[in-house]
Parts: sequence; C-alpha cells; structure tokens
Amino acid sequence: MLDYKIIDMKKLKILFIIICTLQIFYLFDSRSNFKIEIFKNAFSKNAGIIYALSPSVVESGEILIKTKILNFDLSNELKKDTYFYQRSIEFNYPIRLNQNSKFIFYSIHEKTPNSCQNIEVGKLIKLIKC
Repeated sequence: MLDYKIIDMKKLKILFIIICTLQIFYLFDSRSNFKIEIFKNAFSKNAGIIYALSPSVVESGEILIKTKILNFDLSNELKKDTYFYQRSIEFNYPIRLNQNSKFIFYSIHEKTPNSCQNIEVGKLIKLIKC
C-alpha cells in the first residue's frame, strides 16, 4: 500500500511540472508582448524598433538616413505631440534637432507653407525644405 502512495506522488509532481510549464508558455505567447522575431534577431541593427516605437518615429529616421541630412526641425503640430517629439530626438541621434534648420518634418495632414518644397513624403510624415 505504501508503494501506491509513492507512485501517486510522483505522478502528481510530474503533472504539476507539466501544468506549470504549459502556463509559462501560455504567458509568453499570449499575455506578454514577447515576440520571437526580436529574440531571433537580437544582435542585428534596429532589431525590434517596430515594436518599441511608433511608425511615424521610425519613418522619420528612415527619411533622415535616406536624405543624409545632419539636422532637422519639427512643425509646431508635431512638437505638441510630446511622445513623437521626445522619441524622434532620441531615435534619430546623432542627427540633431535644430530650431534653425531648413529641413522641417510635418505631419502628412498638415498644410505646409507655399514657399517650401517637399524633400521626401512618407506614409505618415513629410520632410520639407524652407
């Protein structure tokens, strides 16, 4: 009779370990924002930026790299969006925000001055030169 209790306890422990393991996988898969793509490409350049930053900030960086501009400014409307303002400064470093820059980012929906020319137009933002 003692042998049955030992076997039952071993089965119970194994069942408990299986249930805990399944719960951990469930948490990683559906409850957390864990993305396997970030883990696979952990050491590649800009890995996971689409998960960490808004698309408009990522697009600003792509435009600045493509046009090889050394400084930029933001429109008043974009400066009001504190998230975009802060993240664009951080993400685009060493390209710096300069209040006197001729290159200004505008939202795609904003009206730009007539005396300015479009340098690059993206899906969410545009870069103009005044």
